[in-house]
Amino acid sequence: MKKRLFLITAAALFATSMVTAKAKIPVCFPCETIETVQELPTDSEIQKLMGQKVNLSYLNTEYGVLGMSVWNSNGRFVLSDISNNTYFEIDAPTATILKEKHGFDIETAADPLTFWKKTGGKLVLGLIVVLIIWGSIPSKKKDDSIKPTNI
Repeated sequence: MKKRLFLITAAALFATSMVTAKAKIPVCFPCETIETVQELPTDSEIQKLMGQKVNLSYLNTEYGVLGMSVWNSNGRFVLSDISNNTYFEIDAPTATILKEKHGFDIETAADPLTFWKKTGGKLVLGLIVVLIIWGSIPSKKKDDSIKPTNI
């Protein structure tokens, strides 16, 4: 009896570990993403201020599932290093240098996110929800193939 109980417990633990190992769904809740908007020249005054090569980038907080961005928030322009691992906030002197020397006004610039990043995930998620709701509504078809007969 003890051997059987041990085998059942071991099999259940093994099956549970296999299911959880295969069922890892990539979820981003929340993730900070940095995308390069404009590469700045190496002789720029901003490069001298930062002491390293930086690019103008857009930082936002993203919520997503399966690589689809469902919601974006807290978007702002920052300066990031070449690998987009480190970012620096843009202060007033840097913003004026960007506006005067590089023709980029942070105050009036729109967010550079693509259509897929802005609304694509919302459309796919909405379609999935509609299909789930539609599939859960029972069918009202009448089956006329079987008819009662009076004897």
